[in-house]
Amino acid sequence: MKNYLYCYKMTWDTESAPNPHHGVLTLAICKPTIRRCSQVGDWISGWTAKVVHGKNEKRHSFEYPKLIYLARIQKKLTFAEYWLQYPEKKPHEIKGMKLYDSGDNIYRPLVANPNHNDYEQIDNNNHTEEDKIRDLSGKFVLICEEFYYYGVDNAIDIEKEVFNVTVPRCKKLVLDDYDRFIRFVKNDKRVIIKGKI
Repeated sequence: MKNYLYCYKMTWDTESAPNPHHGVLTLAICKPTIRRCSQVGDWISGWTAKVVHGKNEKRHSFEYPKLIYLARIQKKLTFAEYWLQYPEKKPHEIKGMKLYDSGDNIYRPLVANPNHNDYEQIDNNNHTEEDKIRDLSGKFVLICEEFYYYGVDNAIDIEKEVFNVTVPRCKKLVLDDYDRFIRFVKNDKRVIIKGKI
């Protein structure tokens, strides 16, 4: 089976989509097509759009795309499986302020074998009920134990000799053609948060 590298531009990086915390990078909200269509063994790379909104409402501007993160998919879970297996990824209230951390595990199953409509969105700072249909249309949560996260504050330039691709809104590339890019990121010392592998 052929594996792919998915590239997409990010307009938000609040550490919720993706969520690089607790030793594993997860993609549970946003990017429903990638979550639905990707396979175990595929890689995902998030790049800066012209404007990216970061944490604390900080706004970043970029002349051309820089790399925010790279991650390899180890597992695809249903939202019900994710709810049970990763409780640490649920949003936690910050000091009684009705503000929450960047947890992305925000869909609680209401029945034993939930379908698309059998989830309740719990309190969080990132998505509202208006986002629910789009989020759940992705069907799966991507679990990445091997990942390299820079974040929008430390996004890096990738030289054309390493990655000579114009990143549109979303692109799917045959992975075999991008070994050099993967190796470069794996060996880069500027990575802020790394996975277990």
